[in-house]
Amino acid sequence: MDSHQNVPPEILLSIMEELRDSTPSLETAALVCRAWRGPAQFYLFSRIHIRKSQDCSRLYKIFEKSPHIASYVNRLFVEQLDVREISGPIKDGTSISEVSYLQSRDATKIASILGSSVRELGISVYPLDRNNLEFLKQMKRVETLKIEEIDEVPIDILVELIQGMRNLTSLHLFGGEKDPHAEEYENDRLQLLRDTTAAPIAETTVDTPPFRLTRLTLDRTEHRLGLLKFLLDSRYFDLGALTDLDLTWMQAEDQFYIATLDYTFLDRLLRKVATTLNSLTVGFHFLGSRSPPRDQYLEHYTTNAVASPLQCLVTLESLCIKDQGHHFLDLSACLVLLTTIPSSSLTRVDFKTLIDADEFNEMIPVSLSQPEEDPGRHWKAVDTLLRDENRFPVLKTVNITVALEFDSKAVALEFDNQARIKELANKDTAGSVDQTSMRIVSIFEVILTSLKERGLLNVEIEKVDLSLAGPESVFWKWGD
Repeated sequence: MDSHQNVPPEILLSIMEELRDSTPSLETAALVCRAWRGPAQFYLFSRIHIRKSQDCSRLYKIFEKSPHIASYVNRLFVEQLDVREISGPIKDGTSISEVSYLQSRDATKIASILGSSVRELGISVYPLDRNNLEFLKQMKRVETLKIEEIDEVPIDILVELIQGMRNLTSLHLFGGEKDPHAEEYENDRLQLLRDTTAAPIAETTVDTPPFRLTRLTLDRTEHRLGLLKFLLDSRYFDLGALTDLDLTWMQAEDQFYIATLDYTFLDRLLRKVATTLNSLTVGFHFLGSRSPPRDQYLEHYTTNAVASPLQCLVTLESLCIKDQGHHFLDLSACLVLLTTIPSSSLTRVDFKTLIDADEFNEMIPVSLSQPEEDPGRHWKAVDTLLRDENRFPVLKTVNITVALEFDSKAVALEFDNQARIKELANKDTAGSVDQTSMRIVSIFEVILTSLKERGLLNVEIEKVDLSLAGPESVFWKWGD
């Protein structure tokens, strides 16, 4: 008997789980022997990403030959670029919607096949309209929905998309692809103000019960005031069970061009979930500049701590502050948040940031050595604040997670025709990334001495090889 077939199934699944982020490794494992094929395919097809009609055709052939594989598909990411930006206007007058690959015959077939298995659906489709909506509406058993480019999605399209997804409990909306337009924002603000002060009119009846969300992500969506109003509409959403809120507001430089920012709906949201929220994530897109523009949202929520809506979050157990750019965190922002948010019930504080391994040495002076005579001054302030047991009486863990991004293939390609040198280049890249990882851990452990001595500090390095990580794994990265 082949020795590969003697490995217990549970061990095989564990092995494949470790390989789940490397498609080439899973494809190789699936070819080892029959016993390995099933566990490898389980993770190989657990997440699929479709971007064009050829993807749909390929998947349909796979499902037709091996129908059981469709049941492995738990996560589906659907992407469609704006073809007009690539090919220009279509000469015969046909609209972009009418040529969407999501209307192809094979797309229609796989939509009906996957509708019963997909639990997490990611959408990056532009334009998202009724012509390409039918494919997505087939995913009726979705529990987690993530939509990119929500800036461009009309509310009525969003309503139609989700109305059949009655198991939906986790909604994640990502904007930021389109810079907020100051004039449009002001027009929306004034219109909503007029609607608020006008005589009440009869509300439209909604036949289905509201979605009872437990998780909500709003990433640079607050400039769409109508969207926030929709999410707060109790006819559509019951936020009484919301335990996890991930909030990222627009970048400070975008705020600068808007005459009057309206915080009404975000304030209402925070107050509405005040007694149920256990976990809050606040995300930033820091510029890494020494003189960044004023962050008016941060000022609104932290200048007057007593009056801040954040003070309502008295049940909060977990706070995460994350930087979604490629820079170390702006610790002045972190400190004011930590001193504003109620901390008596906090058991966990997380900091997350993305770093490019090649840029790490350049970032150190800006992030940890200003002023030069007191390196790490702001991190030391974090250490002092979090060790205060009167302010943080039940704090158990302080996690610092650094996603260290690198591209092993970029180095190897330079030596594509020289196998031995290519092999050495790969080893050199791995060694360099390992050294950078150890250096990062060491920096934090040296500076955050009090937290380390109390056993609270945990520094994690997530190595992200961009040559191995598919687009779908990047899309889900910070939402898991």
